[in-house]
Amino acid sequence: MRVQLFEASTSYQLMVLAAAIDAGCFEPVDERLLLVSVNTPVPEVASRPDEAPGIDSLLGRFDRVLSLNDLLAPVHPAAFRPRQGEQPLFERLLRAAMGLPVDAAVELVVESVQAPPSRSLLNVFGGSAATVYAEGLMSYGPTRDPLPPQAGSRVRRVLHLDLVPGLEPLLLTEYGVPAEAVPADAFRAVVAEVAAAARPTVPDEPYALVLGQYLAQLGLLSDRAEAALMADLVRAAAAAGHRLIAVKPHPSAPPDALDAALEAAPGARVVLLTDPVPAEALCAVRPPELVLGCFSTGLVTAARYWSVPAASLGAERVLAALPRFEDSNRVPLAIVERWLPGADGRPAHLTDHAALQRFVRTVGYAMQWRAHPEWREDAAAALAEDPAAYAAAVPRERLRRLALPGGWPVALSGPAFARTSPMAERALGAGTALRRRLTR
Repeated sequence: MRVQLFEASTSYQLMVLAAAIDAGCFEPVDERLLLVSVNTPVPEVASRPDEAPGIDSLLGRFDRVLSLNDLLAPVHPAAFRPRQGEQPLFERLLRAAMGLPVDAAVELVVESVQAPPSRSLLNVFGGSAATVYAEGLMSYGPTRDPLPPQAGSRVRRVLHLDLVPGLEPLLLTEYGVPAEAVPADAFRAVVAEVAAAARPTVPDEPYALVLGQYLAQLGLLSDRAEAALMADLVRAAAAAGHRLIAVKPHPSAPPDALDAALEAAPGARVVLLTDPVPAEALCAVRPPELVLGCFSTGLVTAARYWSVPAASLGAERVLAALPRFEDSNRVPLAIVERWLPGADGRPAHLTDHAALQRFVRTVGYAMQWRAHPEWREDAAAALAEDPAAYAAAVPRERLRRLALPGGWPVALSGPAFARTSPMAERALGAGTALRRRLTR
């Protein structure tokens, strides 16, 4: 018996999986099992991804739907971290709970390898091949944390949305894992299917769409700064000549964060869209004339799949606020900051796909240089050619630590300086010999 075990925690991920199945990205098997997970801090008050509006028809792609929260209760999915010696036991228990025979060949399809529960499922099903899928820009960044060797060798591919045509993901490339794009037509068809079933409220006249996020809850901006950013985006839409501006907040964003945005453009009509559907569903019904945001995935999906002009604001500010350099949001932020024009009228910094690939790989090397030592020479050359292009994404302190062009100057002792250059070593040796002669 062959089983494909799909794990998903958002309705958006279900759309990606449905599109991949429709496009033939998965071979026929005896059973397709969908394992839904609610990973919010208080899952008891959150809705499951398979209960989202318009999702019902997508569930027909799977033979059964189970809740990982119910299987693990009272343990939260994000706290599911079995130790190595416990993993075979948990595999046996989960197989029994899901009604899977002990000898059933299981293929895992997990949303991420960075954190539980996806990473834990990869470890627990230790004999199973796996597909890692990504619905956003994070797949273009490097793997945040190394996998155990036996886990990395079992990942067969990274399945991703082709959000930036021609740009190859860096995720799991250190393990030789190839990337495979979900066909654009299949994704658009699934979004249209969801939109037709959910019937979201969309303005019936030309409008600009402002996408919110939950940056304050992630600790990337203060509540006041995020509210000010939303207001700035609305003002930018009005300054571009749009008289109707629709604001779509993130479902996790606090309501009071929108007060300033709704009053930011007195000369325009600003409306709030509260239907719990992805922004892509709005594009499928009636695409906006312009979409604005910080670094929401909706910016690039609107531009890629519906040819909607997109503009960004605040990405550089959030880059500077990331709590750690290896943060998985760094590459998505850097792509948006370089690839998209600014909402303030700034033109795009990069328009060439090859140049963007080199840029992303250089940032990826600075983030995970141990995993990709082969990228050092090209990264150093790119930084030497145009150091200003990397100023927002890679601080000079990081460049100094990696001894890359553009870093802060470093004061070295004589022996340490000598080790950096054969010429310096010869000069230091001559100086030492001269001092010895003078002190005799």
